[in-house]
Amino acid sequence: MKAFLLAAFGMLVFNLSLTAQSIRGQIRQADGAPAEFASVLLYAAADTSLAKGGVTDGAGQFEFENIPPGAYFVNASLVGAGQGAVPVFEYNGGDKTLEAVILKDGVQELGAVTIIARRPIVEVQADKTVLNVEGNINAVGQSALELLRKAPGVLIDNNDNISLRGKNAVRFQIDGRDVPMDSKELADLLKGMRAEDIAAIEMITNPSAKYDASGNAGIINIRTRKNTAIGTNGTVGGETVFGETLKGGANLSFNHRNTWINVFGNYSNHFGNWHNRLNLYREQAGRVYDQTSVMDDNNNNHQFKAGADFFLGPKHTAGFVVNGRHAHGPWENDARTDIYSLSTPSRLDSVLVASNRVPQNRNNFNFNANYRFADTLGHVLTVDINRGDYAYRADSYQPNFYMDPTEQVVLSENIYRNNTPTDIGMWIVKADYEQRLFKGNLGLGFKMTHVQTDNVFDFFNVLDGTPVPDINRSNRFVYDEMVNAGYVNYNIQLGAWGVQAGLRAEHTNWEGDLTSLKPGGNEQNGAEYLSWFPSAALTFKLSDKNQFSLTYSRRIDRPNYRDLNPFEDRLDELAYKKGNPFLRPQFTNAFELTHTFMGTLNTTIGYSRTNDMFTEIIDTTEINRTFLTNDNIADQDNWSISIGAPVPIAKWWESYWSITGYITSFDAKFREGYTINETFQAMNLYSEHTFRLPKGWSLQLSGWYNSPAIWGAVFRSKAQGAMDFGIKKQFLDGKATASVSFGDILRTAGWASVNDFTPGLYMRGNGRWESRTVRFNLSYRFGNNNVKGAQQRKTGVEDVNSRIGK
Repeated sequence: MKAFLLAAFGMLVFNLSLTAQSIRGQIRQADGAPAEFASVLLYAAADTSLAKGGVTDGAGQFEFENIPPGAYFVNASLVGAGQGAVPVFEYNGGDKTLEAVILKDGVQELGAVTIIARRPIVEVQADKTVLNVEGNINAVGQSALELLRKAPGVLIDNNDNISLRGKNAVRFQIDGRDVPMDSKELADLLKGMRAEDIAAIEMITNPSAKYDASGNAGIINIRTRKNTAIGTNGTVGGETVFGETLKGGANLSFNHRNTWINVFGNYSNHFGNWHNRLNLYREQAGRVYDQTSVMDDNNNNHQFKAGADFFLGPKHTAGFVVNGRHAHGPWENDARTDIYSLSTPSRLDSVLVASNRVPQNRNNFNFNANYRFADTLGHVLTVDINRGDYAYRADSYQPNFYMDPTEQVVLSENIYRNNTPTDIGMWIVKADYEQRLFKGNLGLGFKMTHVQTDNVFDFFNVLDGTPVPDINRSNRFVYDEMVNAGYVNYNIQLGAWGVQAGLRAEHTNWEGDLTSLKPGGNEQNGAEYLSWFPSAALTFKLSDKNQFSLTYSRRIDRPNYRDLNPFEDRLDELAYKKGNPFLRPQFTNAFELTHTFMGTLNTTIGYSRTNDMFTEIIDTTEINRTFLTNDNIADQDNWSISIGAPVPIAKWWESYWSITGYITSFDAKFREGYTINETFQAMNLYSEHTFRLPKGWSLQLSGWYNSPAIWGAVFRSKAQGAMDFGIKKQFLDGKATASVSFGDILRTAGWASVNDFTPGLYMRGNGRWESRTVRFNLSYRFGNNNVKGAQQRKTGVEDVNSRIGK
């Protein structure tokens, strides 16, 4: 592995300048990122006839060969990113490199023609699907988790676990940086992110070797907004949300840029109580437990980001970014469980009345230092150094009272307290290099990730009002993981064919130490392994209207850090969730075949096989208790098909439709006598319609639908969906925007499901969150609107953050 990394590092500083007789250049988006698959047209200046056309490669570069001397100009465009041009220039033969073209989104004057560039709500690109949030009326005021429910192919279950096209191991990034959180912590983070801070959500289902190999479903990357104007400018806004209770928040962003520095930042907050309702009915050991729970989450979030880019010349940029989050407020649950015999359902034996109060405090801080070199010949080097810290503090008070059927007499009581501090620290160093080689593009790089977690679980039985430590349930779990990775990737266009191939190597060394005061309670586990992850893509342009692509990648999914921790997170004393320190990574091989028609209608067929899959399961213990945990239980096969396209109905009516269907089968063995062979079909549907009216008014109607499916190996879910409606008005010369939106207007977003997998247990459940809301938003843009914003950074922290957990 060391030899591999040394070779990769050596290639980083190896500069080949192999060029051909040609006119070449690069197309960039407004944020400085390469504009992949942009259309580039070369025109003769004498009569404006088309001399040659082409499409940019993965680095945003284009090349026209065998062009006779003369005067020419270039026009470039990319759907959703805007247009750009190179003015008339003289070409005298030989090699000529043009200045980089920056695409601009908005209104542009090209001769006597005015072009208005708008980003579509959903874009299906060669390697990803993009849900654009900016300009989406119904997105205003929503959280990132609410936006994900609308994303094509995304499914969120009742525990806020997120799957993509029927596969559960999704890696999350924010601006290309890993988010090392488990599902609950990730859900809390996404609930705190507001749509006003989000530019787009990218779903990358088959990543190349450049990306971390983890995530069998691919990567969901949330791109935050970057101010795209020069000078000093920004946006200030506020929101009010009416649901069961009143909620609200505010946001501010700013950007200042001159010839040598760009300073940027943003801040947002959100305050209010969000409500959940959960009903669970279960039959176990001849008895019935019929539970009703009401949960309140006091969601007080503060998020910030600040940084600067320093322009050290036409080729060199250095910068730093700091971002963080502070969230506080209690989570509360009140539960009531009727208990009776299955043989005498009309006679109530007892009632369990339980509550849980969990004051919580979360702090997350990340620092990134970065450097970027880029020239007009296509040599690009980026280096990132990252430090991230995450701290979670919580203590729980949970009284459980068994009452007689009249709920007047206490039959028995069990009162618990616990204290659960968690600290996670990480260092990440990565470098990526790209250059042209043999008329193609070579990319290579390395990444080092070191993560340490420290989790304490202090459990107390409260006796006569005094907390007494329980050594059988208290423990401390310390986890240390080091991953060293290197990759090489190459792509080239050969006429109508495009070829990409890559290989990534990851060496992992981890160790988990569980310490306990209980005699014989200490456990130690760990492993060291080297894994190889090939990837490949083949594209073919049959005609101007038809293009095909075939992709392959091998992926790995490592367990979330808290899923390895055997702590107990209790709903009440009869139902809880706990970790599993013996979880193993799972490996997936994935293939996708895509057909693109007229550049808009995309049809993708995919197949993947996951070995040693881990997922959530429900099991029983101690006769009357159930628990939720993760385990390696199965090999899984997944077939999927997705179709998506914008459908223009009229000049003033824009629409988008997306449908994803999948067939999943798994052969699972949970434990001796507990096996399942299951195959099921499911589908997701999403549609959005925007109506552009005179005088700055616009309307939007959107909806999503999820068919019955299976969540992990826990529940057979029933169908659910929602419809949203919004109105927006711009005024003050377009600088001010006011909107009102109505969420889940039919009140159909609630869930319902059944568990009939677990031997000796039958369970059905249903619930809903505060999905029906009315939101009022007001924002105002100030300053210069013509300045290029900060560069987008994918620092490498994002891949780790997705593993922190709930």
